[in-house]
Amino acid sequence: MQIVSYSTPEVRRAVRIDVCAAVLSALFTALTGPFTGLILRRDLGATPFHLSALASANAACLLMSLALTRVIDGRRPLASVVWTTVIARSLFLLVPFIDSPWPFVSMLAMVTLIGTITTPAQAALVQQVYPREERGRALSVIRVAAAIAGIGLALFAGHFVGWSGYRVAFPFAAVFGIAAALTLRRLPVPVVGTEVSPERPSLRLAWATIRRDSAFRRLLAASAVFGSGIWMMTPVTPLLQVDVLGVTTAQVGLFAAFAAATAIVANLAWGRLADHHSSLTTLRTVYICGSLTPIIYYVACTFVRTPWILIAASISESLLATGLDLVWMLAVIDFAGPRRTAQYAAIGATLAGVRGVIAPLISAALVHAVGLAPVYAVAAVLMATGALMVTLQIRGIRREAVVAARSCARAGLLRLREMELAR
Repeated sequence: MQIVSYSTPEVRRAVRIDVCAAVLSALFTALTGPFTGLILRRDLGATPFHLSALASANAACLLMSLALTRVIDGRRPLASVVWTTVIARSLFLLVPFIDSPWPFVSMLAMVTLIGTITTPAQAALVQQVYPREERGRALSVIRVAAAIAGIGLALFAGHFVGWSGYRVAFPFAAVFGIAAALTLRRLPVPVVGTEVSPERPSLRLAWATIRRDSAFRRLLAASAVFGSGIWMMTPVTPLLQVDVLGVTTAQVGLFAAFAAATAIVANLAWGRLADHHSSLTTLRTVYICGSLTPIIYYVACTFVRTPWILIAASISESLLATGLDLVWMLAVIDFAGPRRTAQYAAIGATLAGVRGVIAPLISAALVHAVGLAPVYAVAAVLMATGALMVTLQIRGIRREAVVAARSCARAGLLRLREMELAR
C-alpha cells in the first residue's frame, strides 16, 4: 500500500496510525461480529423475539444520538472516539459470565448505545484529520488494510470460536479491540480555532436543520427507505443460518473471509469513486449493489437451500457494508460542512434508530405470519426504492446545475451587450 503519496507528513502519519488501529480492530471484529447471531440462536437458545428485540434495542440506542452527541467537543473529537470505543469493547470481557439470551442481548445493546457517541465523533475526527481531496483515498487505504488482515483472521476465527467457545474468544478479542482504540491517541489532529466552534446538536436545531436543508432532507428520506430493508433482514438472518441452512462456525468464518477479500477491492473502488465523483453518485452505486443482498437471501430461502449460497450473500453484504461505512460518512461531511459534521451525523443516526425500532418488529411479525422468504422480498423492494430515490435526487441536482449555468450564461451575455453599448 502506498502511503507516501499524501500531501503532508501529518496526513501520512495519520494513515499509518489508522492502519495499525484498523488491523487490531479487524481481529476484534473477526472474533465477534460474524458470530453474535449464531451464538444467540444456537448456544443460548434465543427465540425470534430475542433477535428482534436485539435489533430494536440497538436502534432505540440510536434514537439517543442527538442527546449523547452533545457531550462531544467537536473541536477535540479524538478523546470521544478513543474512550467510548475502549468502554464499549471492554464489555465483551463480561461474556464468560453470560449463559442466557437476555444478558447477551443487553450487553450488545449497551455496546450500540456507547457507539452512538463514537459514530458522530468519528465523522468529526475524519473531517479534521484528512483533507477533502484525499479523504476517500485515505479511508479506503485504511479499510483495505483491515480487509487484508481480515481474510486470514476470519478463517482463523471460525475454527478458534468453534474450538475454544465464545466465552474464551470474545474476551480475547476485547483485548485487541481496546488496544486498537488506544492506538488512535497518537493521531495528529489539527487544532481548531475557537472562532469556528462546531454547533451543538439538539432536537430543536436538528428539526430546523432538516427543514432548512432540502437536499439533506431528501438524502435522509432515501436512507430511511433503504435502511428499513437492512433492518428488516437483521433479526431473520440468524434464523436462516441456523434453522434453514444449518451453518457451522467454521462456515461462518469462511463466509467472513470471502467478505474480507471482497472488502479489499470494494474499499479501493469506493474510495476512488468518492474522490473522482460526488459522494451522492457513489452512494447510489452502493445502494444498487446492496439491493442484491435480500434477493440472494430470498433465493436461499426458497430455491437453493445450501449454506454455500451464503458466499454470494457475504460478497454482496461486504460491498454494502464497506460502501455505507465509507461513502455515507463522506456524504454527511459534504452536506454538513466543517461546523455541523457531528450534528448531521447524529441526525442520520437518530433517524436510523427510528426505522430500526420499527422494521425488526415488523420483520418478526411477518416471520411469524408468513415465514422468512416474504421478509426478504419486502426488504428487496425497500432497498431498490431507496436506490431509485437517490437517482432522482442526482437528476434533480443536475437539472438545477444546468438551469444555473444557463442563467449565468444569459447574465454574461447581457453584461457583454451592456459593455458594447457603453462603448
